[in-house]
Amino acid sequence: MSTSLLRPATSADVSDVLRLLAQVPTWEEDNVDSWRRDLQEQEEHGDGAVHGGWVLEVTGAVLGVATVKRGRRIQKTIAGRLWPVYLEYLIIDKGHRGGGRRYGARLEAHVMRELARQGCSGAFLHVFKRDDGWQDALGFWKRRGWEQAAGSQATHILMTKKTAPSALELS
Repeated sequence: MSTSLLRPATSADVSDVLRLLAQVPTWEEDNVDSWRRDLQEQEEHGDGAVHGGWVLEVTGAVLGVATVKRGRRIQKTIAGRLWPVYLEYLIIDKGHRGGGRRYGARLEAHVMRELARQGCSGAFLHVFKRDDGWQDALGFWKRRGWEQAAGSQATHILMTKKTAPSALELS
């Protein structure tokens, strides 16, 4: 039986993170130093870092990564509600997708729990129609409780998911 671990990504994971990001056909960023700085920032500042990420490690191998961006420059107002975090990437290694292991679902659930723990009320993401398999990705997000939001365009579908009630919803 394989042992899995969901944990914050560190600068030591940069080569695995880049290997996974390279599996996204439209991914163009190849700045290793930028990713290393982002992961070091997370190590130093924890939940307060602008960029964050988590990895799924199975039997010592990094098989998945999720990255987020947060902060005033990132947050977005959609249908009158502020969405403070952008889920930039969630990638499971191509050779380990499907098969009932639910690696993607486990990583997404972990990220959303972590964001809720940090006091984040929700997140948004884009499903880009130019990516191969975007319809499968859309189905994945919908099964995980993400909702298609106003603001979707011909090039992408905008999706949102609440992690916890916002302060306005509690009053």
